[in-house]
Amino acid sequence: MGKKPLTRRQEKAIETKNRIYNAAIDIMDKKGFEKLTIVDISKKANVSVGALYHYFKSKNDILAEIFRKADEYFSTEVISSLNKASVPDQIVEYFDHYAKFNVASGVEMTQQLFNPKIKFFIKKSRPMLTLLQDLIRKGQEKKEIRMDTDPEELARFLFVMARGIVFEWSLHEGRYDLEATMHKYIGILVSTLRS
Repeated sequence: MGKKPLTRRQEKAIETKNRIYNAAIDIMDKKGFEKLTIVDISKKANVSVGALYHYFKSKNDILAEIFRKADEYFSTEVISSLNKASVPDQIVEYFDHYAKFNVASGVEMTQQLFNPKIKFFIKKSRPMLTLLQDLIRKGQEKKEIRMDTDPEELARFLFVMARGIVFEWSLHEGRYDLEATMHKYIGILVSTLRS
């Protein structure tokens, strides 16, 4: 059974929510998350504060939306696009996508998000993390990934390293090739995980 087409009202609601979100991202790139205000967002998006609160209860909801979009991208686009090579190779490819995603988001956005006050990175139920855990588990079942550490710990280890690579790239104002660096360093790390 196909999806029902959206009504004009539903289309308008999606357009308004996206306009608010994009306005918030633009302001955040320029001023930072700490200086992001609801009033500034509503002005830039050309909506009332009440309309903004209809879609986002706080600026933290906008932040949550950033991470939700990343998780959705990995759930729908990345996992299905991984080549069918060995699991270690798929893990490297997974982080190639992670680097591309950060480059596409821009160094300014990355600098704003890599803030110790933002805890979404370490949320254990995030699809981006659980997808990697599942991939590692599959590699262990196929005897391609070492068995002495559980998938959750290995996924955490890999993400700690990958976030460090992205953080350093943002410290250098994006002046080097994040994708090539991520591929090289994660490749080295994954070589230590092979069984």
